[in-house]
Amino acid sequence: MLKIFDNKYRVNYNDADFTGNLSVPKLGNYILDTAGLHAMELGISMQALKTKNMTWVISGLHFDFYSMPEINGFINIKTKISEYSKVTCKRDFFITGDDGEKIADVSSEWLIINTLTRRPVFLYEAFPEVGDLVFEKESQVEKYKHLRFNFLENARRLKYRVMYSDIDINAHLYSMRYLEMSLNMLGEEFFKSGRILSADLNFLSEVLCNQEVELVMQSPSLEIRQIEMRREEKPVFRVEFRVLSA
Repeated sequence: MLKIFDNKYRVNYNDADFTGNLSVPKLGNYILDTAGLHAMELGISMQALKTKNMTWVISGLHFDFYSMPEINGFINIKTKISEYSKVTCKRDFFITGDDGEKIADVSSEWLIINTLTRRPVFLYEAFPEVGDLVFEKESQVEKYKHLRFNFLENARRLKYRVMYSDIDINAHLYSMRYLEMSLNMLGEEFFKSGRILSADLNFLSEVLCNQEVELVMQSPSLEIRQIEMRREEKPVFRVEFRVLSA
């Protein structure tokens, strides 16, 4: 049983954005894939939960970005479970290039929900041995911030209807689609000259296929972009980007 898990990826053409570098959502795909592979190694995978009418869902993410590899570059992802409570499990990721250069550090917080009631369950009910899987609390990545926004009337708004291609194995909006839709709010012009330094993501509620959501964005300062996704005027997701603009 490997309490620290390593995985390696090559940046393909369809993993990059127009800058020629790995896109943020594709990096998110890599870390989720690595988390799933490690969970299988530990015996706490989604497949293991399925027989109990349970599944893993993300409640929050924090990214610190240092550099992004180019097409055909390789990245190494190291992950571990660093902390847990009655209902949440914190997993950290340390991402580097082949030359050892830091690409990103990521922390994630997960819940187990009952797939019939869609309500959280205690971790020990699903996996009584969860405490044995935690590997050292030192060298942790900063946990995501709990976000609260007050939007002005002139905040930018965009409506979107969730479709088949947006949903994942849990039959709800895929976590990286929340992120992709938020990055679309920043727009192409931003990425021509600016970049994201860090991001905090709060997943507040499930969004299902055919539901309509509205994204609202504001920039309280030159360094901050705040985006909230709402369904029927109720927040379902929040993200705050710390950015560097030209």
